[in-house]
Amino acid sequence: MSSSAHVSASASGRIGRMWKPVLAVAGLLLAAFFLLVYRQVLYTVQKPSWPPPPNAITSAGARAATEEFAGRSRPRVADVGLDYAWSTAATIEPHVEGREFFPLIFADVRAARSSVHILMFGWREGTVGTDMADLLVQKLGQGVEVRIIVDGYGSRPFGEAKPMFTRLAQAGAQIVVNDIFPWDEDGLWPDERQFDWRQDEIGRADHRKLYVIDGNVSWTGGAGLEDHFETGGFHDVMVRVTGDVVRQAQAVFLTSFRSHGGPLPDDLARYFPAQPEAGDTPTAVVQVVPGGFMSATQAIREQIDGAQRRLDIMNPYLSDKDMIERILAAARRGVNVRVVVSEKSNNEPAAQALKHRYGDLLAAGVDLREYPGAVVHAKVVVADDIVSFGTVNFDSWALYRNAEVAMIARSAAAADLFEERLFEPDVARSKRAQPPAATAKPWLWDKLAYFL
Repeated sequence: MSSSAHVSASASGRIGRMWKPVLAVAGLLLAAFFLLVYRQVLYTVQKPSWPPPPNAITSAGARAATEEFAGRSRPRVADVGLDYAWSTAATIEPHVEGREFFPLIFADVRAARSSVHILMFGWREGTVGTDMADLLVQKLGQGVEVRIIVDGYGSRPFGEAKPMFTRLAQAGAQIVVNDIFPWDEDGLWPDERQFDWRQDEIGRADHRKLYVIDGNVSWTGGAGLEDHFETGGFHDVMVRVTGDVVRQAQAVFLTSFRSHGGPLPDDLARYFPAQPEAGDTPTAVVQVVPGGFMSATQAIREQIDGAQRRLDIMNPYLSDKDMIERILAAARRGVNVRVVVSEKSNNEPAAQALKHRYGDLLAAGVDLREYPGAVVHAKVVVADDIVSFGTVNFDSWALYRNAEVAMIARSAAAADLFEERLFEPDVARSKRAQPPAATAKPWLWDKLAYFL
């Protein structure tokens, strides 16, 4: 070997030895990063969250619980996972399709005299979203307080929707943002936000949709302030609720607003007024809160497991294996089970995962229906005389990871009203599902359901 070749080989060896520790450190950092992502984003914890314990927050105690929460120095998003006791509703009115429910929601906001609180995953800069912003600017000019919680991913306040939200903030609306992507900052949007070293919002969407108006009217359901809910592209239901349970819905909003760094007044009495009618329909507010609180998931499980006569389910993303097994168990014990999903979904992996179970569901006797012409986006369960409604999809993200909200009512009249307005027309319009052709795609997505 020539001397020059020997020198070259020696130098190459030294460079190789020098890079080995660098590569080892890089590998460790990469592994730590993926472990952190898994722990923060994908790992699920399930804490006992349902039924409500004896010391759960009642409607009468909602104000005091909110004042205690507001007094904490730096509450976390996970702290919003509070136990709410059964309460009562005076009215529960489901309204199907945006062309029906948006005018009613706008009318309630237009009639507001003291406060409008909106918690919204998807509030975009289209016609519906802009019209709501315009109305709120008017209400602010009339002295009505406006507080808003939006999700950074669903509503794009740092992107396309920024001009709309900027106009709201300049008019006096107090806005906070759930930061699903780095970096997590708390405080009023856009100028008073500060870095949160806990980074407890990263990877966790706030998928809730909740309105509380003057402390005595609440709306919840699956629809965002987005045009496709009004034009019929997405088929959904929003539910107007009055009665004592609205005080607990108010507590959900205000504690959530505070957990994102939003300021609250010292005196919260005006947000918890005496209700015109307390109502007598047993109703509970339930949630999924990142960190393991999942009263909504556990209450819906109980609802499905308790069905004896009828079980009607409408949900856009039915991919969670546990929920599917509970539906199968209900059908096998003789319950009349109907499930309505989209004929063409906007989430192909979740749709394929469900198709893998079509054969099992049909063999168990489930009347599985595919709704044509629009994406089914409603999240409703009727089990005998109990109805649940809200934002909870039946996938792993909604059931275990994201922030979600729902209400559950024990009422034959309410359950029958959902049947009359939602299920009966939709079942009649839908076609019976057929098992798909045997391909690898449904099998693969079923195996990946934990990540969907």
